[in-house]
Amino acid sequence: MFNDLFNIKIEQDITIYLKDKIDEKAFDNILIKIGLTSIEIKNSEKSEIYYKFSLTAKAIYTNPMNDFFIGSHIKLDAEKSCICIYGYNENIISGMKKILFKEKILDEVYDKSEEYKNNIEKYEANTDDIIEKIEEKEKTEPYNLFIIKHFIKYVIDKYKEENISSEDNSANENSEDNKNITTNPFITNGE
Repeated sequence: MFNDLFNIKIEQDITIYLKDKIDEKAFDNILIKIGLTSIEIKNSEKSEIYYKFSLTAKAIYTNPMNDFFIGSHIKLDAEKSCICIYGYNENIISGMKKILFKEKILDEVYDKSEEYKNNIEKYEANTDDIIEKIEEKEKTEPYNLFIIKHFIKYVIDKYKEENISSEDNSANENSEDNKNITTNPFITNGE
């Protein structure tokens, strides 16, 4: 069973090229914080991390274990500065929507009434400063691309927010250290 399992190859369905380089570890932390599960697969040559919205999904393969390993998932390719979606299906879109509704990026009532689907341009995420280009193996339904763009924008905004926050904390720590050096009454100039 496992030999067959690891010989199955899932192709990239959607590749989203980003304008900026992404730090893999920081990106990993963001995806885990917002609720995705990371799965690391190692072999003697390298290690790859895949992110899943759920470890259980509607079985689209004959063997339900296949979905655990190869079902729909996301992967960051830090070298090429892109996010790849593998096994693109309704589970990916559903997982993205759950997060976008929870974070109030999109409204579930509007979605159920098909307001977004009927007015994509009106509600489209501004990703001009985030996404360089999107390559699709097959044409993605416009509504699903709408959801994907909103999700990518949300994740990258979180990523940038975290980086700015950690840079500010680092700068404040350095500032406090310098302040202690200059105002500490116990420090003398060699006297």
